[in-house]
Amino acid sequence: MSEKKVRVRIAPSPTGDPHVGTAYIGLFNYAFAKHNSGDFILRIEDTDRTRFSGDSEQQIFDAMKWLGLNYDEGPDVGGEAGPYRQSERFSIYKDYAEQLVEKGEAYYCFCTAERLQKLRERQAAMKQAPGYDGHCRNLSKEEVEAKLAAGEPYVIRLKMPYEGETVVNDGLRGEIRFENSKIDDQVLLKSDGFPTYHLANIVDDHLMGITHVIRAEEWISSTPKHIQLYKAFGWDEPKWYHMPLLRNADKTKISKRKNPVSLNYYKEEGYLKEGLLNFLALMGWSFGENKEIFTIDEMIQNFSFDKISLGGPVFDLVKLGWVNNHHMRLKDLDELTKLAIPYFVQAGYYENENLSDEEFAKLKRIVEITREGSQTLKELPVNAAIYFEDKFELPVIEEGMNKKERKSIERLTSSLETETGKKSIQMFIEKINKLNEEISEDEAKQILHELQDEIGEGPAAVLMPLRAVITGKARGADLYTVIAVIGKERTLARINNILNK
Repeated sequence: MSEKKVRVRIAPSPTGDPHVGTAYIGLFNYAFAKHNSGDFILRIEDTDRTRFSGDSEQQIFDAMKWLGLNYDEGPDVGGEAGPYRQSERFSIYKDYAEQLVEKGEAYYCFCTAERLQKLRERQAAMKQAPGYDGHCRNLSKEEVEAKLAAGEPYVIRLKMPYEGETVVNDGLRGEIRFENSKIDDQVLLKSDGFPTYHLANIVDDHLMGITHVIRAEEWISSTPKHIQLYKAFGWDEPKWYHMPLLRNADKTKISKRKNPVSLNYYKEEGYLKEGLLNFLALMGWSFGENKEIFTIDEMIQNFSFDKISLGGPVFDLVKLGWVNNHHMRLKDLDELTKLAIPYFVQAGYYENENLSDEEFAKLKRIVEITREGSQTLKELPVNAAIYFEDKFELPVIEEGMNKKERKSIERLTSSLETETGKKSIQMFIEKINKLNEEISEDEAKQILHELQDEIGEGPAAVLMPLRAVITGKARGADLYTVIAVIGKERTLARINNILNK
């Protein structure tokens, strides 16, 4: 008999910004599905209507598509196993809960909120683990029917075995054993008729044909209840894989108090989808061969659960920046430049995103240079300020500067006072005035070489004063590149701006 087609899912709740943890778990589901020519499904778990947000749901769709984690079935793309919103499947859950009651695998519980509160208080006072005490578990059929006829509110609870163990066969962790006596009778259907996560999750996974459940390790403690539900229904359980949680530097579960967790943040900050996915893959998986920079296609091709590490992966923004920088340098330059344009507009360097061919060509060269030292698209205009800001002040030594910074500023400003410095600037003005407005990098480079030959001094003596009046910085991009990018008129304007001061 041939194996079932692999079908996996993620099931986020639309209650806020799309979470980076959703992308992390989504990535591993997606990679596993595609490695096995299977299906990747997005299901929206929106039974908590008090926290539901339609905007949040749309943001989940948008974030997944931005990352390229394209699901085969979902609320907005359809599929044969739909609907894919739990709120649209509401009518089926009560039927399944009542089926379990009829089979003797679940029962009606009529305990009031007041009784349950007193039970919790008593258990706390006796230093017992909190949990339901089975008060309604053995009500007679007549007692149940009388209470139902009287309209008493109820929930439906799963009958957990009192004895023995439930064994979770985890594909990453091996056998995990739980004593049944320590697991209380989980609520399946709430008094308002809504299913709990546990019931809806198992019913939906079964009806959607989910073969492998790949989710965060925080769900391990719930898995015995899920396994018992599969047994109660008489269904085959899926294969379980519980991924290590993303963690803060102090090893606590990743939280917005210590790390940005919204996928919107990473998109707005200008991280590339390739960089973020590569980083998230490294959080739980090793490519092997000491290879840390790879594409999603390479991950899919080489995917194996054997390569997953169970150590708590630290969500390190420094490492993310390093990974993203590599992908910025690998990305097609035209594409990277197009992605960068909104950030240059935001910085005030362009009025809108409709650049002329000439403007695009110059920006493309600027991006090519500045991407080497930039970790995000948002950093590009910051690091490219030298090409846009014509009016600047020479740096001054300030209190608190280290010795290296002081020395750099002294070298820059003092170069303007030397005879060589003054001569270099004057001769440069004469030479550049003979050129057209558009100056190539080769032409600019030739002028700078000629100056050194004619003055008879090395690069430091000749070029430092020119750096001072053209860029205001002792270090940075090659001077001939700056001159070629900004052109003759702006170069002369910069020089006059400093000399006039």
